[in-house]
Amino acid sequence: MAHSYVLWALIGMTGYSFTTLFVKLVERAGIPSFVVLAVATAIVAIFVLAIVVARDKLKVLIAQFSQPGMLWALAAGISLTIAVSSLFHALALGPATVVVPLYGMFIIGGAVLGVLVLHEPVTWQKMVGLVAAVAGVFLIAS
Repeated sequence: MAHSYVLWALIGMTGYSFTTLFVKLVERAGIPSFVVLAVATAIVAIFVLAIVVARDKLKVLIAQFSQPGMLWALAAGISLTIAVSSLFHALALGPATVVVPLYGMFIIGGAVLGVLVLHEPVTWQKMVGLVAAVAGVFLIAS
């Protein structure tokens, strides 16, 4: 692949795909969504802590908390908590074939915010792609 970020994005997409599958299977087993959220979040926290310790970066991590940009990291944590807990709850209530495409609209939201807030370039090709993505989600979820 030409860019490593594409590989990482594909890995993330694959992980989220399996996450929604596993959450739906847990829901079918009768386990409440908040329990799944607690277990999944604990696993992420343990994994991240293990990486920090393995790379001997604990001092670097602690030092970052005094940086002004950390407010954005806290905001990201809050919005991610809302996003994931809402996804898990929605999967507990409805079919994955509707919930996952609707949740996936965050891609469109993120792209639009990138243009509006981060002033990233927009082309007609990107605009057509966003419209097609919205149409695709509508067709899948209906």
